[in-house]
Amino acid sequence: MNEKAENLLNELVSKIGTAEEFEQVQKQLFRRGVEALLNAELTAHLGHEKGSKPSSKNVRNGHSEKTLKTDSGKTLIRVPRDRDSSFEPVLVPKHKTMHQKLEDAIMMLYAKGMSTSDIVDFIEQTYGVAYSSSQVSIITNQLLEDIKEWQVRPLEDMYPVVWIDAIHYKIRHEGKVISKACMIVLGINLEGQQDILSMSIVENESAASWMNILDDLKTRGVRDIIFLCSDNLPGMDKSIEAIYPDSIRQICIVHQIRNTMKYVSYKDRRAVVKDVKGIYQSSNEQLAKEAFDEFKAKWNDKYQMAVKSWETNWDNLTAFLQYPQEIRKLIYTTNIIESFNASLRKYTRNKKVFPNDESALKSIYLAFLQIEKKWKKSRSGWGQIYNQLFINFEERIEPKK
Repeated sequence: MNEKAENLLNELVSKIGTAEEFEQVQKQLFRRGVEALLNAELTAHLGHEKGSKPSSKNVRNGHSEKTLKTDSGKTLIRVPRDRDSSFEPVLVPKHKTMHQKLEDAIMMLYAKGMSTSDIVDFIEQTYGVAYSSSQVSIITNQLLEDIKEWQVRPLEDMYPVVWIDAIHYKIRHEGKVISKACMIVLGINLEGQQDILSMSIVENESAASWMNILDDLKTRGVRDIIFLCSDNLPGMDKSIEAIYPDSIRQICIVHQIRNTMKYVSYKDRRAVVKDVKGIYQSSNEQLAKEAFDEFKAKWNDKYQMAVKSWETNWDNLTAFLQYPQEIRKLIYTTNIIESFNASLRKYTRNKKVFPNDESALKSIYLAFLQIEKKWKKSRSGWGQIYNQLFINFEERIEPKK
């Protein structure tokens, strides 16, 4: 194994924390990688890309299923077929089993973007199959196509709660290393299932870029979002109103407290935190307003900017107080999406600088695949939360059948 391949293997292994995580990513990447390689082989065999004008009468003709026996068990894959049945896969010969080294090669291919020549060398050294540079280019492009298909997949028409947040990475851009934002949207559907709805890399996190993300959600079928939770990014109100005018925006209370403390000297922080708690822990908005008035009278002369921040964003900070306790707990912070971001960092922290956006997105998407099951589970206590949502928003929620 050459030095680059060894480094890639070490980098992937360093991101896997448990045997369960290893087995999960191994199976997912192996299956998806084998199918990508097979589709690349068929493209080379036919001489034209999928969707383009055929160069002969022989065209794609669906798929057949094949069970691969490997050292880690059986894996069911889809093998592409051609119309005249002349396609003979090199990667998965008929009546033969796959070698463990192929599994390693597939994981390496999906884990990180490599140059065409490096992939050619790695595949040949790993399991002795000589792919051309053009075939390898098709394979890597298919990985990006896989991500693009995920990014534009249809979504459900209603998400009662959506959280948005960004995680920043160092990415090389036009000869310089700059910080770019991976914009992430996490939602809960009417069944209480949590899922990542969108991940996109942009040069700057801004209200305008979030408006584009929200517009993309609408294009993909999301007609309504009841609660949209975020940090206090300037201009977000107008962005949300432009796309989802009926959505109720809730600014994360935890973020607001952190921002408040930026203006407060160390010796006053304990007292200020106590007074702030009196605001957001109130049982209703009227009591919260009374607590804020006391907070303002006590601290406005000394910490005017801290007080002004609460005053300016009051409606979006206290929206949660109009609803029952179970809904309040769900929407008053963005901890749920921050937890997801922390999981992403666990798998991407060893990569200090990404060579380009595509490389970063591959790594982030790979991390997402490894932790995906944790976000597919139904939220605990959802039955009661759903009933409260239905009572408060009956005109927007269709009753369960």
